[in-house]
Parts: sequence; C-alpha cells; structure tokens
Amino acid sequence: MLRPTSPVQQLAAVDIGSKAVRMVLGNLNCERHLHIQQRWRSFLSLGASVFRAQSISAAQIFTLQQVLQSFQTALPQDTPWSISATSAFREAKNRVEVHQELAKHGFQIRVLTGLEEAKLIHHLFRQQWPELSGTILHADLGGGSLELSLEKDAQLLWQDSLPLGVLRAGKRPNLSSFDALEETFAKVSLNQRQLLVSGGSAREWAERLVSEGIFGAHEPGRSIFEYQFLPLKKAKTSSASIFSRLIEIWKPEQVVISRIGLKEGLLLELAEQLSNEKCRLYLGEEVPVLQVNLPQGVKGN
Repeated sequence: MLRPTSPVQQLAAVDIGSKAVRMVLGNLNCERHLHIQQRWRSFLSLGASVFRAQSISAAQIFTLQQVLQSFQTALPQDTPWSISATSAFREAKNRVEVHQELAKHGFQIRVLTGLEEAKLIHHLFRQQWPELSGTILHADLGGGSLELSLEKDAQLLWQDSLPLGVLRAGKRPNLSSFDALEETFAKVSLNQRQLLVSGGSAREWAERLVSEGIFGAHEPGRSIFEYQFLPLKKAKTSSASIFSRLIEIWKPEQVVISRIGLKEGLLLELAEQLSNEKCRLYLGEEVPVLQVNLPQGVKGN
C-alpha cells in the first residue's frame, strides 16, 4: 500500500450518485487523523434518466466528464483521489460505454455494489462513533437505493441493499421490499434499539423536521442529530414515507441522523489504503459546500 510522503497528505473522493455528483477533500496527518477540508457538489441526476430510460444520455455523459474535470482542476496538484459510482451508474444498460468514454479522458470509475456501499458506510460509522452501543440499524438512503446494516454491541449481524430510493419512489413509493425485513428484525431484542440514518435524503428529511418544529435545531458543528422517537410521519418529504415505514417495523427508541455518509466513507477508505492503518475522521466545524453549476437543461436528461 502507498504511504503518505509528507506529514500531511491531501486526498479526495468522488461519489457519482443518482441525484448528484459530490467530492470531498481531506488532510491526513501523521497521527492518521483525517480532517475534512472542502466539499463540492453538482446536481447532475443520472438517476432521473436511468430509472426512466435505463441508460445515461449522451448529454449527461459529456456533462459528467465536465464535472469530473472541474473537480480535478479544483484539487491541489498530484492529490490522490478515487472516483466511485452507485446505483444509477451500475444499473445503466450503457454503463460499459460510459465507463470507456470517461476512461478516454483519464477518469477510472469504480462501480460499487449495494453491499459494498453498505460496508463502507458501516465501517465509517463504527470508526467514527465506537462508543455507540445497543442494537443499531444503519440506513443510508440515496436516490436509487437503501443500504442497511444491523449490528448488536458493535458486532455486525446482517447487511442488505434494497432498490428503494427517492428518485424511484415518486409520490407513492412501493414499500413492499420492507416486508421481508420484519422476519430479520424479529430475531433481535427490542431493547435499546436505535436507528441511524444518513445520506442526502436523510439530511433533507431532518431539515424539514426542524423547519416544521418536529425536531429542534441542532447545534453548529455537531455531527449528528439525536432525538427521542417522535411522530415523524408529519414531515411530508419524498423520503418521509420510506423512513416512517422503516421506523414502524424497526421500532427504535432513538433516531440518529448523521450529516456524513458514503463520500466520507470513500475518503476514509482511501486514507486507510494510503497509510495501511486504521484512520479516524475528524469533522470539526461545518465545512461549506461549493456548488458546480451545470449547463441549462442537462440536470436530469
């Protein structure tokens, strides 16, 4: 494995999601502490095309190339980075052609399986909050899939990835894929159950809960929202029905909403590959997100 060649190594990770393309830049120091420095995002929705027409359009391929070039230009020279893609990219019928086209411009895309996403996110949370105990269901909701990890007293029991996301869901999502979970959940104790949710859809849901007065505003710089169980069905967002059904069958005593997710998990993975050792992510103060604008009419076409 590679090792940092200086006391502080800069590194970056790109997440090509179904709703947007995001990048995070971090500094890895000699104590293996990973500090977030900057975030970027571009609202290029591959899922809007793939989940409707099963392919990524030529206009989106060109725009994705431009976005990646913009991200690369924004990074300090010779910064190690990884580029990973999730459900929309892996389900596109023309993913091989898209992969080859981007490779012509020097962009090597790693296409994650749903279980790989779940493992990355679970590892991030376990490294980030080792003090969390009890029976915890981790749920990361994106535009195209829901990644789930179930653990008890820090021991992983089960993982799965469901083709259920806010871009697929529409106004009335099909929640039948949750039915099979009830048997799995019934095997673990009802005591000290927690639900830890992440992903952009979770944050949007939390912001709506705050704006409607269902949740109180969180403190600046805090990495998680922590609230006791509340009547969460009141929040009318595209993700609310998904989370509400999950809460209904999981029956948690506490809901924890994280502001970190897959891209930070990808960054942590890269840091551990560079150092060949376990690392710890340090969030500190909230890092602003830089918006990368798209040509008009390309976002979801």
